[in-house]
Amino acid sequence: MTNSTNPRWIAVQTILQVLDQGRSLDEIFNSDWYQSLALEKRDLALGRELVFGFCRWYFALSTLLASRLQKPLRARDRDIEVILILGLYQLLVMNTEPHAAVNETVKLALAQKKSWARGLVNALLRGVVRDGIELDSNSPTQAYPDWIMSRIRRDWGEQAERVLIEGNNRPPMTLRVDTRQASIDNVITTLGSAGIEASRHSTVSTAIVLSAPCEVTQLPGFERGILNVQDAAAQIAATLLDCKSGARVLDACAAPGGKTAQLLQQFDNIELDALDRSEVRLQRLRQNLQRINKSARVLIGDAASPETWFEGNNYDYILADVPCSASGVIRRHPDIKLLRHESDIMPLLAQQRKILDALWRLLKPGGKMLYSTCSVFRDENEVQIAKFLQRHPDCAEVTINNSEWGEPRPHGRQILTGSDNMDGFYYGLLTRSGGE
Repeated sequence: MTNSTNPRWIAVQTILQVLDQGRSLDEIFNSDWYQSLALEKRDLALGRELVFGFCRWYFALSTLLASRLQKPLRARDRDIEVILILGLYQLLVMNTEPHAAVNETVKLALAQKKSWARGLVNALLRGVVRDGIELDSNSPTQAYPDWIMSRIRRDWGEQAERVLIEGNNRPPMTLRVDTRQASIDNVITTLGSAGIEASRHSTVSTAIVLSAPCEVTQLPGFERGILNVQDAAAQIAATLLDCKSGARVLDACAAPGGKTAQLLQQFDNIELDALDRSEVRLQRLRQNLQRINKSARVLIGDAASPETWFEGNNYDYILADVPCSASGVIRRHPDIKLLRHESDIMPLLAQQRKILDALWRLLKPGGKMLYSTCSVFRDENEVQIAKFLQRHPDCAEVTINNSEWGEPRPHGRQILTGSDNMDGFYYGLLTRSGGE
């Protein structure tokens, strides 16, 4: 097996790009380099398991590694640190047969042309096996950077431990069904005939949950837009907006287009503008629109600077799904633990505020704006809305009367990670005075 077909070696290179270049896993997996790899399906699955597992358990395993090293590794030997942590992950979480895990990990050191590390890798991993070291996967408090753990504990008190545990679990593969094309029951039956087990989501009427993830190409109806990969929490947005026929709608920060697609599939005769500042991400939105056979006006621009793209015709509805810490989707994107830093939060709060204030000027009197994040940090959610209401006397909050999902907050409604098997999400619904 060459390096380019070895899933463990590819996992090392992927992780090094996260650590050294600050690239997200989504960005790497969509890169030309990764797409060009000729991996068998089984090897692709192993490689991703290793990468996601490394990110999910990095803080716990790196602490364990440091306690087993006689002296710290040099900065230039970051690849050896990655290799050792991957070895620990295979032993302690994947329960790989020790002989295989140790041998394959030693091979990675040699593939990196660092034969000096061969003895270190072999001795350290065998020592962990010999000493019966275990990792308590049901107590993941050490699997987070301190700042995330502290903030969640500050914000959620007695609920914090559950949020942390759920955030370290594997997420389900949840689909949105375009119920105008097919009923939930018919979709579940069709999937079952294809050997894919699915069930209704407990609270979101358009959502089904697969018992095991699969490739989207295996999903009957995916290419026709009947099925769309979207967490149940994200599916709530369109229902909350409840767009009327003939309305002008703005989906700000729209890419890659999951909510754009749902708005177009759920509401007839709306004029929808889909805005994002990333041309690369907008390409994915365009592909999604083509797949579901729907159209929207796609705009490239910064939601915080409407003067660069807005043409003067205000909107009846605005979806402001703003950039955020993504602390509510860490279970789905565990690389957030490595890429996000506490120093990022204040700039994000300022960006959210700027977007809200800018978009508010584009909303018609009587119109509605839905503010949403995939965050569980209060500062980004209920506190942000409280401050917005203070700044804008022409703004009133629309109470989200729904006891089926999430929990009411002083402003808006919060879904905590894992609640009803959903991602962590926040919604705040606002209306502008002056309408009929």
